[in-house]
Amino acid sequence: MVYSDNDWKDTIPHTPPGYDNTKYNVVFDQHSHTIFSSDGALTIKQNVEWHIAMGYNALAITDHNNMRHLEKIDKVRDEYAEKGFLILSGIEWTTNRIHLNLLGVSDWETKISYKTTDDRITEAINKAHDQEGIVVCNHIPWSLYEFKMKTHPSRETLLDWGIDYIEIINDDSKPENVYDHESYDFCIKHNIGMITGTDMHTPDGLAGGGVHGWTLLNIKEFTEEALLEELRKKHTNIIYSEIPYLDPGVHK
Repeated sequence: MVYSDNDWKDTIPHTPPGYDNTKYNVVFDQHSHTIFSSDGALTIKQNVEWHIAMGYNALAITDHNNMRHLEKIDKVRDEYAEKGFLILSGIEWTTNRIHLNLLGVSDWETKISYKTTDDRITEAINKAHDQEGIVVCNHIPWSLYEFKMKTHPSRETLLDWGIDYIEIINDDSKPENVYDHESYDFCIKHNIGMITGTDMHTPDGLAGGGVHGWTLLNIKEFTEEALLEELRKKHTNIIYSEIPYLDPGVHK
């Protein structure tokens, strides 16, 4: 499949089901990939255009174990901010035991070892927090039941280690694993933030069949820093659709 910047130019953007724009002005995806991930298909600009078509006005680009996308984000950030779209940088800290999204970090020069330890995981969490970043544990059902991570840290351990969020909806999981009911209940009980992620690598190739989730926030100033501040406060709500929303783009 070949993708272009114009694949979504004639589409009508999706509206998340039940979205109330009088209560929330940010529709956010905390988890997406670009060509800077080895399994990503889209450029930064194409990634943003897909998100607009899917009903978002803010996203985090979280490529696997690198932040080589930073320079490219800087080239389009202002253009899309003028259009009412925010782009956060981040990294998906990808190992054999856990995948963490580190949102709002400005750089990550430390080498990431695929085979990791408890000490390295906690070091990554603490380093992200030192940069005032936000730590999300991604797709626990995918990690446990699809990738079969036998030594994935428990939710109780993650709570002790100080993570900020658990990804409740992950669209690149098998349909039965898209919605993490166990983590939803755990987050309610322990006041951990809840967030959604498309985990988009290719726009029309999500394992869950399409987009099921959107994260909602309300910010007074439409800026990246205001969005990060609300995320730090865990002021999120989520929308879930059992029926997936399909990519409306036209691809060659």
